Amino acid sequence: MKFYDRETEIKLLNDNELLSQENAVFTVISGRRRIGKTSLILKSLENKTIPATRLT
Repeated sequence: MKFYDRETEIKLLNDNELLSQENAVFTVISGRRRIGKTSLILKSLENKTIPATRLT
């Protein structure tokens, strides 16, 4: 599956991840069904090691 034009959203998720290293951060991803919310999360976590994370 191709992944189009989500650089801004991925940057926001990555920025939140950096902030969460110093303070607690709660991120909500919402939207209509079938717009790629899960794909966005998986793409932002690509090539990262996150211990004890389970995505279902």
